[in-house]
Amino acid sequence: MTNRDEFTSHLLGGPWTLRRREVAKRVGVSLLSARKLWRALGFPGVDDEEVAFNDTDRKALERAVGLVRHDLIDEETAIACARALGQTTDRLVSWQIEALLEFLASRSPSGVPEDPIKLIEQLTPELEELLLYSFRRQLVAAISRFDAASGRPADAVTVCFADLVSYTRLSRRLPRRELSRLVQRFEGLASDVVTAGGGRVIKTVGDEVLFIAPDEMTGALIALSISARMADDDVVPDVRVGMVHGPVLRSLGDVYGNTVNLASRLTSLAEPGTVVTDPGTAKALQNHPGIELVAQRPRLVRGFGQVQPLLVAPMGISDQLITVD
Repeated sequence: MTNRDEFTSHLLGGPWTLRRREVAKRVGVSLLSARKLWRALGFPGVDDEEVAFNDTDRKALERAVGLVRHDLIDEETAIACARALGQTTDRLVSWQIEALLEFLASRSPSGVPEDPIKLIEQLTPELEELLLYSFRRQLVAAISRFDAASGRPADAVTVCFADLVSYTRLSRRLPRRELSRLVQRFEGLASDVVTAGGGRVIKTVGDEVLFIAPDEMTGALIALSISARMADDDVVPDVRVGMVHGPVLRSLGDVYGNTVNLASRLTSLAEPGTVVTDPGTAKALQNHPGIELVAQRPRLVRGFGQVQPLLVAPMGISDQLITVD
């Protein structure tokens, strides 16, 4: 048995000894339910008669089924929670592995990479503890955002898109490692500013970060801070930011709806290094000292007709902009 086999066996609590049919029977559920949970967790399909499971899988299925059996949630909600875990941990593990591989490559000038399994094995216990800690902290933060009246997250938020300028051109010109460094730095800096400013990153897609803030002024300060931070950075190019306050639909950890769509459209209208918003959001910002709103020429915006963007400019509030070390 190789080191890799020993490590994976350790992670999974031993070698595979069970078929899915046997796991389902021991838990007392149908094969269909067992398959649905397996797919929801994002794992590749295996034949029902293939020996690809062990008692760890049985305990996980039993835990998920127990939530339904004890009437805590229904099956549909249990599958949704499993899917959230599967998709999130898939991205989490991929992200961490990529970071570790880059680290190993950076300290191997000879070009001969070190065996990553040894490092991953050493780090796994610590990363597991950090994962649990992060989950609990994020849960506390999510509960704190509940609206007192409705008992759920507020429907109206400020939605912002921060988009890298000239990313397509840079992606064609820069070597892969430099492009990776640029994207990682952009995402890292933007995420730090958003979090420090009281906002929340919804998702990052290479050259773009989608984040939300609880109100218009918080969103404006975060957007202006990101713009200023990228303008001063030697690696990351300027960004353009579009922001709109309004109701959103929430699903699968994402936000949807006209507010999100309009913020995205406005981002494409912004000049490099600027923040633009719509008239409704601008109205809520107009009485805030330190914010200047400059009307731009009306533009035809797909799906919204004629819209007049407004430039959001800082006036003497440099001390209020969010800085991160």
